[in-house]
Amino acid sequence: MSLANLPPDFGMLTSLQSLELRENLLKSLPESLSQLSNLERLDLGDNEIEELPCHIGKLPALQELWLDHNQLQHLPPEIGNLKSLTCLDVSENRLECLPNEIGGLENLTDLHLSQNLIEILPDGLGNLRMLTILKIDQNRLTKLNSSIGRCESLQELILTENFLVELPVTIGNLVRLTNLNVDRNSLHSLPSEIGRLHNLGVLSLRDNKLQYLPSEVGNCTMLHVLDLSGNRLEYLPYSLTNLELKAVWLSENQAQPMLTFQTDVDEATSAEVLTCFLLPQLEPQKDTFGGELHFSNYSDCFFFSSKLRNDIHRLFIHFLY
Repeated sequence: MSLANLPPDFGMLTSLQSLELRENLLKSLPESLSQLSNLERLDLGDNEIEELPCHIGKLPALQELWLDHNQLQHLPPEIGNLKSLTCLDVSENRLECLPNEIGGLENLTDLHLSQNLIEILPDGLGNLRMLTILKIDQNRLTKLNSSIGRCESLQELILTENFLVELPVTIGNLVRLTNLNVDRNSLHSLPSEIGRLHNLGVLSLRDNKLQYLPSEVGNCTMLHVLDLSGNRLEYLPYSLTNLELKAVWLSENQAQPMLTFQTDVDEATSAEVLTCFLLPQLEPQKDTFGGELHFSNYSDCFFFSSKLRNDIHRLFIHFLY
């Protein structure tokens, strides 16, 4: 049997530390909830809550608040009073915006905003100096505020399925970032400051409108996974040869699955680049350095099975499903 309401005197359980109310039919919360001064974990996921009461901000010990899969359209500004909160999950709701007061969550490390209707993030978000994980995929973001650059502890930033056309230059301030996913947006370019992300291990930019990558990507020395499928790339920066990439996805940039890299000079910028020429059904052949290029007729991604070096000696490319 599912709960539709909590008794009004529920707050008398003043010693309660953890409250699990997931998968019920709750639409509202009693005011007495604010009396649970020792409550550390509150799970209200998978209910039908349409409005979070302002007295939610009167839970001084609360560390985890789970509100995923409800019917919330906004959050009260009082939520910023939860100074002990480390994890907030409001994914799968109907949120169109966040209160600027969310920046008051000074100990927040995990913020989950996936599958909402959010168009812009408040500047106050930049005050979340302890934030390590920010997931705001499947929303309606058209712009990422420059204040994101103040979230200096951020390690994982998920922006998949929004409407972003650019990233702010302050993205380069997120020097602890290890995972950046901006799949299925409308990016035309990346700021050169992305080269400051020296701890970045995974960069996923699938299904955007990128025509080129800044050469500074080659400064992301920890990068080992790069997904560029579904873009409009004509060439790759030669600086990628500085990286020890383990997996690269390039499908749907060219019409055929079998590609080889050769060095060339971009006529517009005079920069040295790696160009991709279509080589359907070609037998293995020697490159300009005498190394043999091996091809396998697969389709989606390729792995560098030897180190990419500046001279591109013996570059093995294997396309995988």
